[in-house]
Amino acid sequence: MKFSYVAAGMLVLALALWMASGAFSSNSSEAEQSETNTQKDPTAPMKVEYIDVQLSPKSRDIVLQGQLEPKRHLAMRAETSSTVEVISVDKGQRVNKGDTILNLSLEGRRSDLLEAQAQLNSASSQQQAAASLRQKGLQSQLQLEQSQASLAAARAQLDRIQRDITYTKISAPFSGVINDVPVEVGEMIDRGAVVAELVDNSGFTVSAQVAQQTLAQLELGKSISVELITGDVLPGKLTYISSLADSATRSFTVEAEVENVDGKYAAGVSASMVVPVEQIEAVFLSPSALSLGDSGDIGVKTIDENQQVVFTPVKLVSSSLDGAWVTGIPDGSRVITLGQGFVKPGQIVEPVLATAATKEAS
Repeated sequence: MKFSYVAAGMLVLALALWMASGAFSSNSSEAEQSETNTQKDPTAPMKVEYIDVQLSPKSRDIVLQGQLEPKRHLAMRAETSSTVEVISVDKGQRVNKGDTILNLSLEGRRSDLLEAQAQLNSASSQQQAAASLRQKGLQSQLQLEQSQASLAAARAQLDRIQRDITYTKISAPFSGVINDVPVEVGEMIDRGAVVAELVDNSGFTVSAQVAQQTLAQLELGKSISVELITGDVLPGKLTYISSLADSATRSFTVEAEVENVDGKYAAGVSASMVVPVEQIEAVFLSPSALSLGDSGDIGVKTIDENQQVVFTPVKLVSSSLDGAWVTGIPDGSRVITLGQGFVKPGQIVEPVLATAATKEAS
């Protein structure tokens, strides 16, 4: 009997301990749940990170796409027919104005020159004799005029031959680089045939097309910069603005001139013509800080003095993969950089100033 009482008592004690442990566990879970509910209180303001905007001067630019074109590009042509006798230059060689490019054979031109000079001397003597006889009344006026005509014809013939001889020496009309010599020694060429290609690369003309809406913002003589596809930047000036739009695109041609110091650059390289329009106050922001408003305009979300979110429209000045320069934000504004996608205008938030590391990451 004693054993049964002891067993019953132990059973009751174990049951009591089990119930007690359940109660403690329940109380603990309720406390944890209560704490969790407190943490997820929907009425609590959401934390967002922000930066204090500091405006800085920035040039608003118009960027036009174009390419470098040589200042002068000449296909040199023969002005007489003959055989190529000497080629004095090679492709890629730099020449100065007046340097000989090539010589053509004189062939029978020296004999023609001697003959023309003799004919001129003869015609000159005949004209002088006719004039003397006319003064004495021994020759008619018609004969005098005929002798004068013969003299003029002889002079013209001599001049033609002399010019034809000078044409056999082809010289550079300006300094530049020989881009091509498409003839060979001994080759017979006709008048008008291309014998050399000369490029003046001391400077370039950068041409581009501009939309009609932008034309009014450009002016002749304005200093610009030309950014090459290589990353180099060259200074230049606007030298030409077309007064007639292209009938197909309704765009206008603009040109600028840049110097090619030491002949470092080559024609044909793609280039961007950067034309400064005005100086403005702007701030550089990460792309993640930008958002769209209800009407689809680009802007940022800022925090006012009442800790409320405000959507502030902005205007893009320039953009890159790293971010964008924008204007329209008052200096000292608090721009949300983290969490802006989870808050709406008018919502109360808990602002937290972004750390230096966060700013760099954003």
